Amino acid sequence: MREAILRSAQDDKRQISTRLEGTCECGRAPCTNASRWRTASPAPAPTPAGVPVLPWRGLEGRDRLEAWRANVGDSVALDLADPPHEAVTGVALLSWNCWIGRGRLDEVIHRVRELAGLPVVALVQEAYRADPSVPSRAAGLAARRAAGAFPPRPRARADIVETAHALGLNLRYVPSMRNGAGRSDRGNAILSDLPLAGARAFELPMVLQRRVPIAATLPLAHGTLHVVCAHLDPRGSPGHAWLGVAGRASQTDHLLRQLPGDLTVLGADLNLGRGRRERSWRLLHDAGFAPGVPPVIPAWRHTFHALPRLVLDYILVRDRAGHLASAVVERLDEHPTDRGPTVFGSDHHPLLARLEVRA
Repeated sequence: MREAILRSAQDDKRQISTRLEGTCECGRAPCTNASRWRTASPAPAPTPAGVPVLPWRGLEGRDRLEAWRANVGDSVALDLADPPHEAVTGVALLSWNCWIGRGRLDEVIHRVRELAGLPVVALVQEAYRADPSVPSRAAGLAARRAAGAFPPRPRARADIVETAHALGLNLRYVPSMRNGAGRSDRGNAILSDLPLAGARAFELPMVLQRRVPIAATLPLAHGTLHVVCAHLDPRGSPGHAWLGVAGRASQTDHLLRQLPGDLTVLGADLNLGRGRRERSWRLLHDAGFAPGVPPVIPAWRHTFHALPRLVLDYILVRDRAGHLASAVVERLDEHPTDRGPTVFGSDHHPLLARLEVRA
């Protein structure tokens, strides 16, 4: 008994000594604890708060959405930009479908900064993210089917988190779906020179794929500006609903129910294959998002650069109280002739709106 007590005391003395010297018990590695006290296991790194996602509560498609949710990683919230040094009354708002990270987003944001000379806010659809939080393998047959095909390509994809770090922008990112078998996902993101408050996301009714718009609030000198990034389904399930018109109308109706504020900007790939003749457009019009930006049918003939060339991308404004002093939108072209196979690496044109808010 006495020998056991002596051995225990010697062990305690040895452990205290190794703690003070910053060496683990085995003597092979220095202790990495900032207090130089060895712990039973390394302290977990603090997990940044993500973006809350409101799940779709409807009956139709709820079971299928469970499989899609199981395939994506965590949402991301980063505050990397310096706070503005003066009152901000206007923003340069970019909306762009980056074609699952193929678009050269950093190049476009640099160009917007040169053109506009205003704080930049980018609403990005099909933002790409590779992350360990994405499950290494799709779980279950339904989940593997939901992941879809994603063949590897030689061209690098721009990670939205790495882009935010490189440009020093605040980021809110919420994944919608997995990219095949690899540990990556894609979804909607907001990048901003300005602080982002009250960020939240919400699932849309299930039509073809899981869709999760994201919304946030920007503090301006004369009030707040609500920004929303969304991406509707391009088509529906096989059969009479294949064109997806009814599905997009259902998604638009639910989207509009979630949008707050008197001054709200929606940047989205609406996938309106039939243009302003679709019911989705009429719903947006009735909700105050028309005439929007621009107030008339734009001069450009397409925003989707592949075939068939269609106007799928929009920046729309709802200004109930008349706070908007001016709003000018343009389509950004990589070349004046606009004949290349892609535009800044994507199959969609970026849209740029300059917004000024009055007192």
